[in-house]
Amino acid sequence: MKADGVVGPKTWNKLTALTVDRGDKGHAVKAVQVQLALKADGVFGKKTQAAVAAFQKKKNMKADGVVGPKTFNALITGSIAAKPKPVVRGYSLEFSKNWKYPTYSKLSLVRDGKVLKSWRAGSGMGSKDECTSGKGWLPSGAYKVQAHFTDRDGNAIDGYAIQLPNKTCRPKAGTKQQRVTRTDLFIHSEMTRNGGQGKDNPNRDDADRWENANDYRSLGCIKLTPTDIKDLFKRLDQARWPKNLTLYVS
Repeated sequence: MKADGVVGPKTWNKLTALTVDRGDKGHAVKAVQVQLALKADGVFGKKTQAAVAAFQKKKNMKADGVVGPKTFNALITGSIAAKPKPVVRGYSLEFSKNWKYPTYSKLSLVRDGKVLKSWRAGSGMGSKDECTSGKGWLPSGAYKVQAHFTDRDGNAIDGYAIQLPNKTCRPKAGTKQQRVTRTDLFIHSEMTRNGGQGKDNPNRDDADRWENANDYRSLGCIKLTPTDIKDLFKRLDQARWPKNLTLYVS
Protein backbone atom coordinates (compact mmCIF):
# COMPACT_ATOMS: atom_id res chain seq x y z
CA MET A 1 0.00 0.00 0.00
CA LYS A 2 1.00 3.64 -0.44
CA ALA A 3 2.83 4.85 2.67
CA ASP A 4 1.03 8.19 3.01
CA GLY A 5 0.24 7.97 6.73
CA VAL A 6 -3.50 8.09 6.04
CA VAL A 7 -5.74 5.37 7.47
CA GLY A 8 -8.13 4.91 4.58
CA PRO A 9 -10.49 1.99 3.85
CA LYS A 10 -7.70 -0.32 2.62
CA THR A 11 -5.45 0.35 5.62
CA TRP A 12 -8.37 -0.02 8.05
CA ASN A 13 -9.36 -3.33 6.49
CA LYS A 14 -5.78 -4.59 6.85
CA LEU A 15 -5.68 -3.57 10.50
CA THR A 16 -8.99 -5.14 11.45
CA ALA A 17 -8.40 -8.31 9.40
CA LEU A 18 -5.53 -9.40 11.64
CA THR A 19 -5.65 -12.41 13.97
CA VAL A 20 -3.08 -12.83 16.74
CA ASP A 21 -2.92 -15.56 19.39
CA ARG A 22 -0.71 -16.79 22.20
CA GLY A 23 2.81 -17.33 20.98
CA ASP A 24 2.66 -14.66 18.26
CA LYS A 25 5.14 -11.80 18.18
CA GLY A 26 5.40 -8.47 16.37
CA HIS A 27 3.85 -5.07 15.86
CA ALA A 28 0.28 -6.38 15.79
CA VAL A 29 0.76 -7.86 19.25
CA LYS A 30 2.20 -4.55 20.45
CA ALA A 31 -0.89 -2.76 19.12
CA VAL A 32 -3.12 -5.08 21.15
CA GLN A 33 -1.04 -4.58 24.27
CA VAL A 34 -1.14 -0.79 23.91
CA GLN A 35 -4.94 -0.88 23.66
CA LEU A 36 -5.09 -3.02 26.81
CA ALA A 37 -2.60 -0.83 28.70
CA LEU A 38 -0.11 -3.70 29.01
CA LYS A 39 3.65 -3.72 28.69
CA ALA A 40 4.12 -3.50 24.92
CA ASP A 41 6.90 -6.05 24.43
CA GLY A 42 5.34 -7.53 21.28
CA VAL A 43 5.09 -11.03 22.78
CA PHE A 44 1.64 -12.60 23.07
CA GLY A 45 2.04 -14.41 26.35
CA LYS A 46 -0.12 -15.62 29.21
CA LYS A 47 -0.81 -12.13 30.61
CA THR A 48 -1.80 -10.75 27.22
CA GLN A 49 -4.08 -13.72 26.61
CA ALA A 50 -5.77 -13.24 29.99
CA ALA A 51 -6.23 -9.51 29.37
CA VAL A 52 -7.76 -10.18 25.95
CA ALA A 53 -10.16 -12.75 27.40
CA ALA A 54 -11.21 -10.31 30.15
CA PHE A 55 -11.82 -7.60 27.56
CA GLN A 56 -13.90 -9.96 25.42
CA LYS A 57 -15.98 -11.00 28.41
CA LYS A 58 -16.64 -7.36 29.26
CA LYS A 59 -17.87 -6.78 25.72
CA ASN A 60 -20.09 -9.89 25.84
CA MET A 61 -17.96 -11.58 23.22
CA LYS A 62 -16.60 -15.11 23.10
CA ALA A 63 -13.78 -14.99 25.67
CA ASP A 64 -11.25 -17.22 23.87
CA GLY A 65 -8.26 -14.89 24.28
CA VAL A 66 -7.72 -14.75 20.52
CA VAL A 67 -7.67 -11.33 18.82
CA GLY A 68 -9.53 -11.75 15.55
CA PRO A 69 -11.13 -9.05 13.37
CA LYS A 70 -14.11 -8.56 15.69
CA THR A 71 -11.98 -8.20 18.82
CA PHE A 72 -9.46 -5.98 17.03
CA ASN A 73 -12.25 -3.65 15.91
CA ALA A 74 -13.65 -3.51 19.46
CA LEU A 75 -10.19 -2.71 20.85
CA ILE A 76 -9.70 0.15 18.39
CA THR A 77 -13.16 1.70 18.42
CA GLY A 78 -14.33 0.71 21.88
CA SER A 79 -17.37 -0.99 20.43
CA ILE A 80 -18.29 -4.03 18.42
CA ALA A 81 -18.78 -3.29 14.75
CA ALA A 82 -22.41 -3.45 13.73
CA LYS A 83 -23.39 -6.07 11.24
CA PRO A 84 -23.65 -4.59 7.76
CA LYS A 85 -27.18 -3.89 6.59
CA PRO A 86 -28.46 -6.35 4.01
CA VAL A 87 -28.32 -4.92 0.50
CA VAL A 88 -31.74 -4.10 -0.93
CA ARG A 89 -31.88 -5.55 -4.43
CA GLY A 90 -33.30 -3.45 -7.23
CA TYR A 91 -34.26 0.20 -6.92
CA SER A 92 -35.17 1.92 -3.66
CA LEU A 93 -35.26 5.39 -2.14
CA GLU A 94 -33.49 6.45 1.05
CA PHE A 95 -34.19 9.56 3.11
CA SER A 96 -31.42 10.42 5.57
CA LYS A 97 -32.38 12.96 8.22
CA ASN A 98 -29.94 15.69 9.13
CA TRP A 99 -30.72 16.15 12.82
CA LYS A 100 -28.66 19.33 13.13
CA TYR A 101 -29.84 21.00 9.93
CA PRO A 102 -33.20 19.45 8.92
CA THR A 103 -33.45 21.32 5.60
CA TYR A 104 -30.11 19.80 4.61
CA SER A 105 -31.40 16.25 4.79
CA LYS A 106 -30.88 13.96 1.81
CA LEU A 107 -33.00 11.83 -0.52
CA SER A 108 -31.13 9.20 -2.55
CA LEU A 109 -32.03 6.90 -5.40
CA VAL A 110 -30.35 3.55 -4.80
CA ARG A 111 -29.89 0.44 -6.92
CA ASP A 112 -28.56 -2.80 -5.45
CA GLY A 113 -27.13 -0.89 -2.49
CA LYS A 114 -25.31 1.68 -4.65
CA VAL A 115 -26.37 5.33 -4.55
CA LEU A 116 -27.11 6.53 -8.08
CA LYS A 117 -27.95 10.14 -7.19
CA SER A 118 -28.70 12.19 -4.08
CA TRP A 119 -30.59 15.45 -3.68
CA ARG A 120 -30.92 17.94 -0.85
CA ALA A 121 -34.30 17.51 0.82
CA GLY A 122 -36.32 18.76 3.75
CA SER A 123 -39.11 17.38 5.93
CA GLY A 124 -41.42 18.98 8.46
CA MET A 125 -41.76 22.57 9.58
CA GLY A 126 -38.73 22.62 11.83
CA SER A 127 -40.09 20.19 14.42
CA LYS A 128 -38.11 16.94 14.68
CA ASP A 129 -41.01 15.32 16.50
CA GLU A 130 -42.42 12.54 14.33
CA CYS A 131 -45.70 12.67 16.27
CA THR A 132 -46.49 16.29 15.37
CA SER A 133 -49.36 15.79 12.96
CA GLY A 134 -49.00 17.69 9.71
CA LYS A 135 -45.77 19.42 10.73
CA GLY A 136 -43.27 16.94 12.17
CA TRP A 137 -40.61 14.93 10.43
CA LEU A 138 -41.61 11.99 8.31
CA PRO A 139 -41.58 9.03 10.73
CA SER A 140 -38.70 6.60 10.34
CA GLY A 141 -39.42 3.26 8.71
CA ALA A 142 -40.23 1.77 5.31
CA TYR A 143 -42.87 3.07 2.89
CA LYS A 144 -44.03 1.22 -0.19
CA VAL A 145 -44.71 3.82 -2.88
CA GLN A 146 -48.44 3.87 -3.63
CA ALA A 147 -48.65 6.14 -6.66
CA HIS A 148 -46.85 8.87 -8.59
CA PHE A 149 -48.15 11.88 -10.49
CA THR A 150 -46.83 14.57 -12.81
CA ASP A 151 -50.09 16.55 -12.82
CA ARG A 152 -51.50 16.24 -9.31
CA ASP A 153 -54.15 18.82 -8.46
CA GLY A 154 -54.46 18.91 -4.67
CA ASN A 155 -55.20 21.43 -1.96
CA ALA A 156 -51.53 21.91 -1.09
CA ILE A 157 -49.54 19.59 -3.36
CA ASP A 158 -49.59 19.98 -7.14
CA GLY A 159 -47.61 18.72 -10.10
CA TYR A 160 -44.91 16.11 -9.55
CA ALA A 161 -45.58 14.03 -6.44
CA ILE A 162 -44.97 10.55 -5.07
CA GLN A 163 -47.66 9.30 -2.70
CA LEU A 164 -46.72 7.35 0.42
CA PRO A 165 -48.91 5.28 2.77
CA ASN A 166 -50.05 6.51 6.18
CA LYS A 167 -47.60 5.92 9.02
CA THR A 168 -47.99 5.71 12.80
CA CYS A 169 -45.32 7.61 14.70
CA ARG A 170 -43.22 6.17 17.51
CA PRO A 171 -43.53 8.34 20.66
CA LYS A 172 -40.31 9.05 22.53
CA ALA A 173 -39.72 6.70 25.45
CA GLY A 174 -40.53 8.18 28.85
CA THR A 175 -42.83 10.89 27.47
CA LYS A 176 -46.59 11.29 27.53
CA GLN A 177 -46.79 11.56 23.77
CA GLN A 178 -49.68 9.83 22.08
CA ARG A 179 -49.31 7.65 19.00
CA VAL A 180 -50.43 9.61 15.96
CA THR A 181 -51.18 8.23 12.52
CA ARG A 182 -49.60 10.55 9.99
CA THR A 183 -51.59 10.99 6.76
CA ASP A 184 -51.25 12.80 3.43
CA LEU A 185 -47.59 11.89 3.04
CA PHE A 186 -45.79 12.70 -0.21
CA ILE A 187 -42.44 13.39 -1.83
CA HIS A 188 -43.14 16.63 -3.67
CA SER A 189 -42.08 20.18 -4.50
CA GLU A 190 -43.75 23.56 -5.00
CA MET A 191 -45.16 23.97 -8.52
CA THR A 192 -48.31 24.27 -10.55
CA ARG A 193 -50.41 21.30 -11.63
CA ASN A 194 -48.58 21.14 -14.98
CA GLY A 195 -45.15 21.20 -13.33
CA GLY A 196 -44.42 24.86 -13.95
CA GLN A 197 -43.95 27.81 -11.63
CA GLY A 198 -46.79 30.03 -10.53
CA LYS A 199 -46.91 33.80 -10.51
CA ASP A 200 -44.65 35.55 -8.04
CA ASN A 201 -46.77 37.45 -5.53
CA PRO A 202 -44.51 39.84 -3.57
CA ASN A 203 -44.48 39.49 0.22
CA ARG A 204 -46.34 36.19 0.07
CA ASP A 205 -45.24 32.55 0.25
CA ASP A 206 -46.68 31.09 -2.94
CA ALA A 207 -47.60 27.41 -2.65
CA ASP A 208 -47.13 26.83 -6.39
CA ARG A 209 -43.76 28.57 -6.73
CA TRP A 210 -40.32 27.62 -5.36
CA GLU A 211 -38.85 30.83 -3.98
CA ASN A 212 -35.97 30.06 -1.63
CA ALA A 213 -34.46 27.54 0.82
CA ASN A 214 -37.37 28.08 3.22
CA ASP A 215 -39.46 26.04 0.80
CA TYR A 216 -37.66 22.88 1.92
CA ARG A 217 -39.93 23.04 4.98
CA SER A 218 -43.12 21.02 4.54
CA LEU A 219 -46.25 19.75 6.26
CA GLY A 220 -44.61 16.50 7.26
CA CYS A 221 -43.61 15.33 3.78
CA ILE A 222 -40.31 15.24 1.90
CA LYS A 223 -39.61 18.22 -0.35
CA LEU A 224 -37.21 18.71 -3.25
CA THR A 225 -36.67 21.63 -5.59
CA PRO A 226 -38.69 21.45 -8.84
CA THR A 227 -35.53 20.67 -10.81
CA ASP A 228 -34.52 17.87 -8.45
CA ILE A 229 -37.91 16.14 -8.30
CA LYS A 230 -38.08 16.20 -12.10
CA ASP A 231 -34.62 14.63 -12.20
CA LEU A 232 -35.82 11.93 -9.79
CA PHE A 233 -38.87 11.23 -11.97
CA LYS A 234 -36.71 11.09 -15.11
CA ARG A 235 -34.50 8.44 -13.54
CA LEU A 236 -37.47 6.42 -12.27
CA ASP A 237 -39.14 6.72 -15.68
CA GLN A 238 -36.00 5.21 -17.21
CA ALA A 239 -36.24 2.39 -14.64
CA ARG A 240 -39.95 1.98 -15.61
CA TRP A 241 -41.06 2.72 -12.05
CA PRO A 242 -40.10 -0.59 -10.43
CA LYS A 243 -42.82 -2.56 -8.68
CA ASN A 244 -42.60 -2.56 -4.89
CA LEU A 245 -40.48 0.62 -4.94
CA THR A 246 -39.82 1.34 -1.26
CA LEU A 247 -38.67 4.44 0.60
CA TYR A 248 -36.49 3.83 3.65
CA VAL A 249 -36.41 6.66 6.20
CA SER A 250 -33.63 6.73 8.79
